[in-house]
Amino acid sequence: MTRPVRMALIGAGEIGAVHARSHASAPGNELAAICDIHAEQAERLAEQVGATVAPSLEAVLDDPSIEGVDICVPNHLHRDLTVRALTAGKHVLCEKPIALNLDDADAMLAAAERSKRCLMIGHVLRFWPEYVLAKKAIKDGRIGDLLLMSGRRMVSLLAGTPGSDGWRRDPIRSGGAVLDMQIHDLDVFCWILGDPESVVSRGVRSADGAWNHVFTLVDFAGGRKGFVEASFMMQGNPLDIQFQILGSTGSLVWRYTPGAFVLHRVQSEAASGGPSLVLYRWGQEPEGLYTPAEDSFAVAMRDQVAYFADCIRTGRPPVRAPATDSRRALALAMASRESYETGQAICVRGH
Repeated sequence: MTRPVRMALIGAGEIGAVHARSHASAPGNELAAICDIHAEQAERLAEQVGATVAPSLEAVLDDPSIEGVDICVPNHLHRDLTVRALTAGKHVLCEKPIALNLDDADAMLAAAERSKRCLMIGHVLRFWPEYVLAKKAIKDGRIGDLLLMSGRRMVSLLAGTPGSDGWRRDPIRSGGAVLDMQIHDLDVFCWILGDPESVVSRGVRSADGAWNHVFTLVDFAGGRKGFVEASFMMQGNPLDIQFQILGSTGSLVWRYTPGAFVLHRVQSEAASGGPSLVLYRWGQEPEGLYTPAEDSFAVAMRDQVAYFADCIRTGRPPVRAPATDSRRALALAMASRESYETGQAICVRGH
């Protein structure tokens, strides 16, 4: 029988609630406590998932029975809470981005090294079924030589999910669409395409002054290309999330179509019943590589927290999503921001 790993959730907001439900449904995870500065919010969530409410962060960190801490707080708080938890001897899963600047990211990595504890950042696309299977199809040679990957991540987070106290509308606390949204795709680009060399970005500012609709082109080693359009600014609550991967002999296409879209509230069913990831090759019938039985967001979140618990249980490092890769994604996102602010292409080779 799998030994349960006792976890505490720090942050009971929108994404914290997703994490809580994921822990509750993942085998081997035991969500023991929830802590949030908004006590009533923590109490409501704890009642839903069968956890207790911790009176303070200190109570969580002082509890020797709690092995892992799952941090789901506004982005600008990631460094402080992560370093405190690691220093207290807890393993840490922290929502993306790792931080809003490289100094903070390096401090978090150093704290993990000193404490000899696991630090994993929640780049959930590395657990998303269609991304995982696309990477496998490429490795298996099913599209020939990999040439490029493009994607779109277009949502209305500013209007629909502003965050507690409106933190997502504050670029100082959120980092804007590049660091809080597009970084998903930038991390996946590095995971699939390899080492980035340069980046060019252009964008549009939202009313808060942040560049919240951006177009980014990344050149990778070997001539591979990555392109993504990302937005916080969509109106009317649309959802447009997709990727296309082009190879020399085939292409892979995926589009996310949940049964109904409510921001950060996982749906219980898939939409169409048909394949979501399709392999296309000239002269052959399209081949469905994956047909979701449930919403892929729910699957990915559950698999992510289960993997984190298994790393704690076994003592193995999180090689599927190492925190050093999260730092690389942050460096690329910051270069993207520098590009649209200066109008220049930015070299990122070796960063």
